[in-house]
Amino acid sequence: MKKVLCIIPARSGSKTIKNKNIYKFNKRELIYYSIKFANSLNFINKTIFSSDSKKYLTIAKKYGSKYNYIRPQKFSGDNSQTIDLVNDILKNELKRNQDYGYVLILQPTSPFRIKRDFKLAYENLINKKYDSAITVSKVDEHPERMKIFKKYNRVDNFMKMKKESLKPRQKLSQVYIRAGSMYFTSVKSLYKNNSLVGKKVFGIKVKDKYSLNIDTKKDLILAKYYFDVKNRK
Repeated sequence: MKKVLCIIPARSGSKTIKNKNIYKFNKRELIYYSIKFANSLNFINKTIFSSDSKKYLTIAKKYGSKYNYIRPQKFSGDNSQTIDLVNDILKNELKRNQDYGYVLILQPTSPFRIKRDFKLAYENLINKKYDSAITVSKVDEHPERMKIFKKYNRVDNFMKMKKESLKPRQKLSQVYIRAGSMYFTSVKSLYKNNSLVGKKVFGIKVKDKYSLNIDTKKDLILAKYYFDVKNRK
């Protein structure tokens, strides 16, 4: 069976929420929840926590992270892409004679996950010949209703349609967006497409707190609410 490498990327730079990856919920930094979850998955062969911050790496070690990787500055800017970091880590692992068939990315900004979703994704990657698996959530606002501004306040449809769509909501097709809590891909697909999402993708629907990806102050408020609800149960 091909080995699975899990990577938890936690860049320190954040414009909207300063140091959001170590924002505390229930007295524990956000990165704790992804480290804990990774350690609960029995199909993972190795988990690497990566950050450009020594402070983040120290916190990760405190929570039991065994393999910690200093993220190079060239992959740590505002426009840096996770795929570049993943390629760099895989290259370094190969130098250590560590070869992997699959890579799982756990973003710290998605603290709520369901273990069975990841087991299902793993089984489909191994047995059904999908090249990647992601979580998706239903969009609140449908693309057929979206607009874009052009010059002189002219408004056009975001989607290219022959005429304006005035369908009632229940008649619109269901549309989903990447939730961000899972990027699970074969290394072969990653190299071929230079992407964490391949061509034959297995999707897992998530909703409510499991679709949360903390990126704005509104998301932060929602996360606090979901953590509080969890504590009251």
